[in-house]
Amino acid sequence: MARRAKDSGGSVNLFPFLSILICIIGCLTLIIVVINLIAMNREEGKTPEEVERAREYVMLKRDQEEKREDLDKLRQLIENLIQQNRDVIAVRDKLITLKKLLENQEEVDKSREELIAKFNLLQDTNKKLVADEKFLQEEIKKKEEELAKRAEPPQPAALQVRPSGSSGATRPFFAEISERGVYLHRSLSEEPNMIPVASLNQSEEFIELLTNIASGSQNRLIFLVRGTPGAVKTLREATSVVSGFNSARGSQIIPGRLPLPGEGKVDLQLFAQYLEP
Repeated sequence: MARRAKDSGGSVNLFPFLSILICIIGCLTLIIVVINLIAMNREEGKTPEEVERAREYVMLKRDQEEKREDLDKLRQLIENLIQQNRDVIAVRDKLITLKKLLENQEEVDKSREELIAKFNLLQDTNKKLVADEKFLQEEIKKKEEELAKRAEPPQPAALQVRPSGSSGATRPFFAEISERGVYLHRSLSEEPNMIPVASLNQSEEFIELLTNIASGSQNRLIFLVRGTPGAVKTLREATSVVSGFNSARGSQIIPGRLPLPGEGKVDLQLFAQYLEP
């Protein structure tokens, strides 16, 4: 009996520790499964626009890598052309040295005919080298211009404004609303005139535009609104100026609004008959 009591007192029962360890492992496994399910649901819940943006990003990234490789090749080519140009300059310096030797009467007396033949040969070579140098300079300039064009970011696509269902007798006047101010589009070839937001209510040009619109019943003011918070603030300011003009002149100008979904240049080719060339 004494021996059994001694043996039982010296043993260690690991069952509670293993139970706790198994419970912790089970909880961690459950958490991992829940996190994976949430991540899968987020991926499956992506909108087509997000998928399209992701695809465009991958394509732009790939195109950027290809362009970077082309730029490296062009840089290497320019370095080679510069080295060739240096070699040309070194040869030209040698030609100048030889020409000075020819001017030395003692050296000419030693081997006149040989020196004259070498001089003529070197003159022809010098002309060719000068022509090659000019050609290399033109090539370097072309490559540098090409590198500069490739380094420029791509221009955003033009935003074409299309006619709505209004009457064909309507005469539209277009004013682009942006964060910086109001751009008055009057010509297809010239840049629009910009009126800053701070001076919009005092701009004689904008008041003249509103006066022209108020002079005809078929004239319409169309606001082309950029999709930025600053443009929305400018729109409120421009609308307030139009309201003040209507109150002062007794006119009824009701501006129309067309959103511009992007940062591209405004294309008004479909309204060429109402704009200057």
